[in-house]
Amino acid sequence: MSNLARLTVPAVAAIAAVVAIALFAGGTRVAAAPAPVTGVLGVDHMGITVPNVKQARNWFVNVMGCTAPLRFGPFADPKGSLMTDLVGVHPRAVIQQINLVRCGTGSSIELFQYTSPDQSKRFALNSDVAGHHVAFYVRDIKAAVAYMARKGVKKYLGPFPVTGGPAAGQTINYFRTPFGLYVELISYPSGMAYEKTAATKLWNPADVGAKPVGRGVPGLLGVDHFGITVPNIRTAVSWFKQVLGCRVPLTFGPFADPKGPLMKQLVNVDPRAVITQISQVRCGQNGANIELFQYTAPHQNRAVARNSDYAGNHIAFYVQNERAAVATMAAKGVKHFLGPFPITAGPAAGQTINYFLPPIGHYVELISYPRGMAYEKSTPLPLWSPRKPRG
Repeated sequence: MSNLARLTVPAVAAIAAVVAIALFAGGTRVAAAPAPVTGVLGVDHMGITVPNVKQARNWFVNVMGCTAPLRFGPFADPKGSLMTDLVGVHPRAVIQQINLVRCGTGSSIELFQYTSPDQSKRFALNSDVAGHHVAFYVRDIKAAVAYMARKGVKKYLGPFPVTGGPAAGQTINYFRTPFGLYVELISYPSGMAYEKTAATKLWNPADVGAKPVGRGVPGLLGVDHFGITVPNIRTAVSWFKQVLGCRVPLTFGPFADPKGPLMKQLVNVDPRAVITQISQVRCGQNGANIELFQYTAPHQNRAVARNSDYAGNHIAFYVQNERAAVATMAAKGVKHFLGPFPITAGPAAGQTINYFLPPIGHYVELISYPRGMAYEKSTPLPLWSPRKPRG
């Protein structure tokens, strides 16, 4: 077990006591906590569980051109309930390793490798409630798609231009990685139609001066958005707006092909699947957007994936004041796991986290590291962060 696990497991009871006092002592004061959460700077990262973290890390580095500045673990509690209390997995689950990768300018990708007695090794389709993907903004989508094809990445129909409706102006192409993750390349060099009337635009890596990475995918600027499929998009949109204070600049759909194979060819779902609505939300000032999908599909799996499952994923938001943000989430009734939980040893020391399970079918994390993390002292290029968006 790592120093991280040895140091934190004995402190669980003490941390839990402190959290209970902070969140629930003086009920009227907590009930009056501001809504939505204040101090949300943006999306820090998306966490994804993969079968083999080394394979996934190497793919991001060697194919996409990302860097991998932070690696830590293992993390476990052989006899207690820390893993259940902290991230909602089986108490005997083990996080063998965590790697974070930076792909240009924008939110990071956190890769987990788990073992767990109840682990599901089923990958999610985009139409499943656990469905998720990572979309990268590229300047020249034809060149980027051609590069991915030369690298042998499983490719779906595209480049596919969206020519009508509020999303007109974007061109996309989906791919599937060797470790089960769907990735998308997206480009909209002249903007999208909705921008002509929108009070708020979606975030783009170019907003903070992003330049092409210069290796890997040609013209890659960074992560544009994280896509997740939700059980009810109206509920999800309302939650993001009311709890996290996000804005919703773009909504479109439905999207289907009643008789042909387009849905299978484009995003690898059942040909009769229907995207009933897509809404894109912007949370905070900087960082990847979140693209919400609601699907109907034959044989749709509506189960919420555990973090230890191959379909496991979460979205982490950087907040300025972790304790205040957690208190607001608790006051809003969001299902709350152990925390705020400080990491006090190893390369990730300096961050404080707290997981939640809101009514969107995906886990959410609040994270803060106002003084940075230990690994930053020895890396030339740290992970991108909403707290230093031009860094």
